[in-house]
Amino acid sequence: MYQLAKHVECFEKLANEVSHYKDVDELQSIELEKLPMLNAVIRETMRLYPPIPAPMGRVAPPAGTTMGNYYIPGGVS
Repeated sequence: MYQLAKHVECFEKLANEVSHYKDVDELQSIELEKLPMLNAVIRETMRLYPPIPAPMGRVAPPAGTTMGNYYIPGGVS
């Protein structure tokens, strides 16, 4: 929520989208899936704070690899 609070215009769009629901019992997943701002906030939150630590460990192939302008020797994790 901290990041959302920094972007008042995004917070206001989200608040406007969900303001039509007056009670938790009114929330139906099929309807919530159609709310673009709510889904954008959820996707961005999952990107910034994934449920599992990311990136997962990787090991360079035995022959090594180049990423950008950097050479990574084989077997380096």
